[in-house]
Amino acid sequence: MRVPKHSRQVARIELLFRSVLSRFTSIAARAPAAGKATFAQVRVLWALDLQGPSTLTGLAARLGTSCSAATEIVDRLVRAGYVDRLRASNDRRRVVLSLRPRGRRLMSALARQRRLRFRKLLGVLEPREVARLERALASVQEILGRWQGG
Repeated sequence: MRVPKHSRQVARIELLFRSVLSRFTSIAARAPAAGKATFAQVRVLWALDLQGPSTLTGLAARLGTSCSAATEIVDRLVRAGYVDRLRASNDRRRVVLSLRPRGRRLMSALARQRRLRFRKLLGVLEPREVARLERALASVQEILGRWQGG
């Protein structure tokens, strides 16, 4: 694995990446559709919406958090009616988490708001800037697709 030689370059890329992610991931948590859901809760709902039903262990791994932290968030989401916690039909010891209709409605509302925000963002850009942004995001996606993580 090749690592950039200059620690300043690594720090700058890391700062830019965190800044971009922060701006985009905070949109959902700040959206009026999120209501009283916290950012951490929205992340859990988003993961379940994207990947479908999951075990707690799988969900915690996807979010990069501990099972105990994920359990605490999931417990609140179950009590609020956003998530179902059901025993797997083929293995009663295995618990599967999935979105309830209320959770799906929230995720749909957040997706509508996110698309609206993107339309507004793209609406203030020149066509060449939109094309540049699209190329940049496609490049980041391609690079991350080659990366195995770790």
